[in-house]
Amino acid sequence: MEALEFKGKIEKGIIRLPSEYKDYDQEQVQVIVLIKKSVENENSINKKEKLRLAFQKMTDINMFSKIDNPVTWQKKLRNEWE
Repeated sequence: MEALEFKGKIEKGIIRLPSEYKDYDQEQVQVIVLIKKSVENENSINKKEKLRLAFQKMTDINMFSKIDNPVTWQKKLRNEWE
């Protein structure tokens, strides 16, 4: 048994062999697919989860419950930026 190693992308269920392996066309093969999770994808999941947990904490502690007038509170915050 021979092993070929290359990187590719599954598109609509099809993995295309690079042209350098054209001699293997029509050969019987055993396929093992290793999926490499991208760091970017993992980071975005972590960021989303962290954000979700932060919002959950805000809900649990009733962070904004002491605000009587939200419009006045928001205007005051905006004035601090200027």
